[in-house]
Amino acid sequence: MIELAPLWEGPWWSDLLGLFGLGGVMMAPLGICSVLTFSVIIERIWSLRSGRLLPGKALRIVRQQVAENPGQPSKLTPENTHPVGRILRHGLDLLPTTSGHLQEALRDQAQRERHTLERGLTTLEVIAGIAPLFGLLGTALGMIEVFQNLALASPGRNEALSRGISEALLTTVLGLGIGIPALVAHSLFTRKLDSLSLRIEEEVQFVYDRLQRNSAKQPTKRSG
Repeated sequence: MIELAPLWEGPWWSDLLGLFGLGGVMMAPLGICSVLTFSVIIERIWSLRSGRLLPGKALRIVRQQVAENPGQPSKLTPENTHPVGRILRHGLDLLPTTSGHLQEALRDQAQRERHTLERGLTTLEVIAGIAPLFGLLGTALGMIEVFQNLALASPGRNEALSRGISEALLTTVLGLGIGIPALVAHSLFTRKLDSLSLRIEEEVQFVYDRLQRNSAKQPTKRSG
């Protein structure tokens, strides 16, 4: 029977630890940046799915309720499990109110929903800026150490010098390797968020317009 060694005892794990050891002190913040970048990207991919934020079945139910209850927004019961439903529920909780106040309340809630959806994008933006700088700082510190060792006379000085320069450049490569994916992910998520926000606003505006139109069509009761 073949026994598998633990994951942390594999050769790749030793190589990874050795790589971090070669990069010097700046490998610690770069490692934190890499973990944060990976975590935020995975979380945003999961959270910004169109099917989760704009479930077709729930939106069809809201439209059906508007058609079946013209001029009676109090009978709408949108679910609060998606942004459109939460925006509409917020506006319905303020009823009765004027049309202008209702539209302003819906717009304010939509802004709060967008702020929630933007969670994590600031982290990616910051990492995209500071990770390459951490890499350059690590390289600068490594080069300082290399030049300090120039005065040492030893048979293997040239070999040690070339090895030291390659180790110093390691942090620059790692910093760019973290910053570039963070920048690309931030741009793609921002584009995705703009598209989702536009669709959310269109759905809310559609329900609002139908309610206003149906309310205007309701016959007024005559007194006496």
